[in-house]
Amino acid sequence: MDWDALKKKYPEDADGIDKARRIHASVAEKVRKLDIPAGTDAGPASKGIIRALPYSLLADACRQAWIEVMGNEPGVDLETALKSFVADEPLPEVGKDDQDILPMFLRPAVTGYLRALREANVIPEESVQGGGKCPFCSTYPRIAFDSEASRDLICLLCGRRWRFRRVKCPFCGNEDHNTLGYFDVEGSEGVRVQYCSECKHYLKVVDTRNRVACDAETEDVLSLNLDAAAQEEGYL
Repeated sequence: MDWDALKKKYPEDADGIDKARRIHASVAEKVRKLDIPAGTDAGPASKGIIRALPYSLLADACRQAWIEVMGNEPGVDLETALKSFVADEPLPEVGKDDQDILPMFLRPAVTGYLRALREANVIPEESVQGGGKCPFCSTYPRIAFDSEASRDLICLLCGRRWRFRRVKCPFCGNEDHNTLGYFDVEGSEGVRVQYCSECKHYLKVVDTRNRVACDAETEDVLSLNLDAAAQEEGYL
């Protein structure tokens, strides 16, 4: 995460970004101490990777980081919260002051573990080609990077990057250019929304031909206004 780029984009929230950076560093340190299972082939097991996450261990890492940064015990079941976060479901209720803080602990726990797991395992190259889901953890992408020659999809959970056709929806496989389209949002140069009228999903596309891009996780946060615009138009 490029924290300086976030502070430049959102100067009014500099204090919150600094807190997020401290939380991220603390959680990442705890997750790095966990044992990461390694094998020669993670491909066949990829569909079960999310279900098999060590939620209790990750919850303990989050709890230690919470106490370290916040100075008190979290008032929520972190294991349940992690499972809700991964499933993209509403998070458990927590104190009003901590409702926005909770995801700051959950995200780096999940992404840190999954990225370490991916780096410790090998994915057969044939399993990477053509699919819209992440070839490692089987989640759908939310962001893509376009270059002169290709489009890469990036998984925001495990960090896997893979090639994909430009005129194709990663969510439903639609290839009809009449029902695939783009729109821009003012103030977001070099990033636009690709939408599919068939399944009503959208993808944020960073055009690296027009700007120097940050990492995918940073670009996702820098383009939150595109998410809001897409969702206002009824896309998922």
